[in-house]
Amino acid sequence: MPTRVHPARPGDPVRIGPYRIIGRLGSGGMGTVHAALDPDGLRVAVKLIHPAQADDDEFRARFKREVEVSRRISGPCLVPLLAADTNAAAPWLATEYIPGPTLGQHITANGPLSGARLYALAAGTAAALAAVHAAGVAHRDVKPANIVLAPSGPRVLDFGIAHALDGTSVTRTGVLTGTTGWISPEAYRTGTTVPAGDVFAWGALIAYAATGLLPFGTGAPDTVAYRVISGEPDTAGMPDDLLALVTSALAKAPDDRPSAATLTGKCTALLATQTTQALHPETDLPTAVNNLVTAQWDMPALDDPAWQASAGRRKRRTIAVVIGAAALSGALAGGLLFQTGSNPRTKSPTGGPAFLPSPTADATNSSHGAVRSHSPAGTAKKDPGEASLTAWKESRSARTPAENDALGAMGTGAWLDPVAYPDFNRAITFHRQRGEVYIAASGRELSPVAVQEVASTACLGLRDLIKSYPDFPYNEYIVVDTARQEGPSIVWEDDVTPSCDATGLRNRH
Repeated sequence: MPTRVHPARPGDPVRIGPYRIIGRLGSGGMGTVHAALDPDGLRVAVKLIHPAQADDDEFRARFKREVEVSRRISGPCLVPLLAADTNAAAPWLATEYIPGPTLGQHITANGPLSGARLYALAAGTAAALAAVHAAGVAHRDVKPANIVLAPSGPRVLDFGIAHALDGTSVTRTGVLTGTTGWISPEAYRTGTTVPAGDVFAWGALIAYAATGLLPFGTGAPDTVAYRVISGEPDTAGMPDDLLALVTSALAKAPDDRPSAATLTGKCTALLATQTTQALHPETDLPTAVNNLVTAQWDMPALDDPAWQASAGRRKRRTIAVVIGAAALSGALAGGLLFQTGSNPRTKSPTGGPAFLPSPTADATNSSHGAVRSHSPAGTAKKDPGEASLTAWKESRSARTPAENDALGAMGTGAWLDPVAYPDFNRAITFHRQRGEVYIAASGRELSPVAVQEVASTACLGLRDLIKSYPDFPYNEYIVVDTARQEGPSIVWEDDVTPSCDATGLRNRH
């Protein structure tokens, strides 16, 4: 697979908002997607609208709507919006960079999917659409080019023509949107936008993934449209159990199709069957049964040298700045006062970029007064000191794909037994500067045995997550029991170790 980051072109910006541009990921009629790094080195994709489009009031309104829609949506196999500035001279939005080929690129190079990988694609994309529809949105452009096969699972991209179902869309009336061959029969007939149209496209997508053939063939757009409306899809060679779901999704009448949520449940059950068949008789089911997609996904993590080269340049520049500052400090010893004040990164001037809200920003100070740093690949090195409830309260919710995958990676286990813990719930938050992941349990006080299982499960899940995301910047996890009578308490704290041996874990109480 060729390098995804292409060199920047003359006239490309050096920075967009807080992001440093290192190259291009792609370009189209509406804008350019740039590869960029945030101040912490996080890889980001920044979509910058072309000036000609930015001068079009109707287009700018549609772009604002895209940002609003993206903010409403979160869930499995989706890409969270990080920041956006819709009022800039050249509007932009930023999402986490998702490595990997598109479904179309992969099938062109390697042929159709099969086995657990195919079922994982079906379950993951259905779950993504279920989350989209639950937010009151129709995607309207489900196709192979908008499915990226990331190392941790499939990801559904691009809400550029997504339509909110609350009547506030600003898409032009009477203009058919979508891509030939991936448009539903009702959309061809009446331009109707409903979630069932996404389900139809999902059926065509899975048929294509399983066979490597476009289910309604190729040719002139009107010829393909006729086949979609009146013809039968080519699904020869599909597994029978998955064929039944695809056939129902490709029903001509939208009312005859299942919902994306129903497809998610059925595809997950099929994937679980694949998982059981793939295991040896003497082995147990994976702990992370709640994240079967990730557990059965085996796409290689192909990194792009452009990112490392850019990060290396940034690192060398940082070292030079530190050395220069040290020399200046020595020359002016005793002559300078260190003044504390607001962090310029937290300022939000009027009309500036709007960052998505989270419980807190990435706090750098703990109750111990120490500032902790982090390193890639789960090898964060921090100043001595235990985690604290203050640091837990400073942590934020998941924002990157790796962070979003953490909940599923930690699985279920006996500690989520609905009989033993009928009201149990958990929330996972992140303190990036300290390199810490917090698992907060609520509903019923955890027994010592349950605490140990939570810790072991968390360690195993995070260990597997680091394999999928080598630059995952967390290496310590903390269990907080919020159901204790005396109030929230930290009951476990430990590093992610290669063995995750429970005997080596540190119980705080």
